[in-house]
Amino acid sequence: MWRAPLTRPAAAAAAIGPFAMARRTYALKSHKIQAVVHQHKKAQEADRDLILKVMGTLPSPREARQFLSKFSPPATASAAGTPEITNTNLASAAPGTNFIDSLLWPTDNLALIKLDGPFDKDRLSGVANTLVQLQKLGLMSVVMLDNQTWWQSNAAQVPTDSGVNLHPSAETRRRMMKDMADIVEEIESSGGRARPIYEGVFEEERKNSRIGSTGVQEVRESRDGIEEISIRPGLEPLQACLKLRQIPVMIPMATSWDCQRLPVQSTKALVALAKYMGGIAKKDKVLDGDSLGQGSSLVPMRLIVINATGGIPLTRTNGIKGPTHCFVNLKDEYKAILDDLDNMDYIPDHLAKSYRSDLDMIKESLEHLPPTCSALITSSPSLTLITNLITDKPLFSSTMRGQDPKVMLATTVLRSGLDIFTFRDSLQGLDLKQLQVLLESSFGKSLDGDGFYDRIQDRTKTVILAGNDYMGAAIVTREGGDKRLDEKTGLDRDLASVAYLDKFSVAPKSQGIGVADILWKKLTDEFPDLVWRSRSDNPVNKWYFDRADGNIKIPGTNWTVFWYGPKGLGLIRDYIHICRDIPASFLPPNSKNL
Repeated sequence: MWRAPLTRPAAAAAAIGPFAMARRTYALKSHKIQAVVHQHKKAQEADRDLILKVMGTLPSPREARQFLSKFSPPATASAAGTPEITNTNLASAAPGTNFIDSLLWPTDNLALIKLDGPFDKDRLSGVANTLVQLQKLGLMSVVMLDNQTWWQSNAAQVPTDSGVNLHPSAETRRRMMKDMADIVEEIESSGGRARPIYEGVFEEERKNSRIGSTGVQEVRESRDGIEEISIRPGLEPLQACLKLRQIPVMIPMATSWDCQRLPVQSTKALVALAKYMGGIAKKDKVLDGDSLGQGSSLVPMRLIVINATGGIPLTRTNGIKGPTHCFVNLKDEYKAILDDLDNMDYIPDHLAKSYRSDLDMIKESLEHLPPTCSALITSSPSLTLITNLITDKPLFSSTMRGQDPKVMLATTVLRSGLDIFTFRDSLQGLDLKQLQVLLESSFGKSLDGDGFYDRIQDRTKTVILAGNDYMGAAIVTREGGDKRLDEKTGLDRDLASVAYLDKFSVAPKSQGIGVADILWKKLTDEFPDLVWRSRSDNPVNKWYFDRADGNIKIPGTNWTVFWYGPKGLGLIRDYIHICRDIPASFLPPNSKNL
């Protein structure tokens, strides 16, 4: 009987025998299974490391509630309204998942990130890993690259102050594309998904075109003289990335009216993007109702600059000094910081120019974004960004005492901020009823309004008010300067005249956005020495301990005295006398102010 000849694989199988073939197949499958198991274990270790970092931020209960309210899993379709966020329903919010899975649920929060190179391989890997971790925690990144080495070529021209380079070289474009490919590759290697975007987001708008409210107007020279242009953003490529949960990585390149690719300043491009997104928020419009899978608009909640040098250098002449500004209220400190940068002889000109450029970009961008949006400048992205995401504040505060400058991370948190008003020597100009509402809501007690205002009427030294709508206040009075009976000697002794912080309050709706640090920074600038008291069971005392040079409990009372300043140790006895004799400002519980 004729039989068909065996094929090579079949002949090989017949030659080695069925049992050997089975062993080879089993070994191959085992290798694949081990690879999958190894990948799964690696992913589990990465998630465990992320959770440990989150827990290491040590958020307060209020900070934890705020984070969970923003980044908790989306409510199920059957839920009516937004459920209360608790540990119990957080764990059960996503069926079939455990607590960690629900914590790493994707949400719709966005961050605009300016990545300033050059970075070496290790730092680039660290940045990419941080972007992936932020995505797991619910913050999706939109990355814009920048690198001054792009322009270090005879054939390349640096974009002018107008924002546009008319004669980009092929070498410049090649460097841009390589840097973009590198960061995309690192994100993919870290377990994330990314997509390079080199066109379709920014386009030039010519002189005769209408310059809309979403573009950043620039001026450039052409053969016909001066021509107005506008870097006009389009969000379609970003929407496509974000819908697929991919991190878009962009280079600062705009498409000209004649279809050429023109490098632009990354800061100008980010301002245009922020202005466009802010316009969407103000008009309460959504470009694509399913742009992120949850029906939210493309409005960032963070603006982040990651560089190699860190935050804005600090050169304050009063108060506490440190290597960088930890927190900046742009409305109150912008001009002063620019003046400092102009007079920092120890900083290279190109670095000072970079700081000014980033500061201008952040200020202009935040003006177009919702007031809840904040900005960060950092060289230590991992722990810094995760801490800021959880607590919405700096990892360290420039108002804290006794910090080693070497320990303080080179990070600056910036907000569009609040207008600060200072009243000196009287209560005139203050809305006392509104001030009383602030104090009562902050302390959760009823103020003895008549008694309090009568006491401080002639003692008021300074009142620092945050915001027109009384978001926070610090009231400092003059105390001492008279004779008091010394209980130990039985003789009268002269007390020193001191600045006493009578009230320090932040409205509940304004807590967690830096109002306390803004007020405290103004206090330290105004008063080199300050004393105040707090009840020993006050939960805010931890914050006070961090900002005081010393403290002592008043014997026989529930008061703790705090102070800062060089004169504090020599005035402890006076501080105790003064703080013990000041009457309580709030009414006892269950009492009524008739």
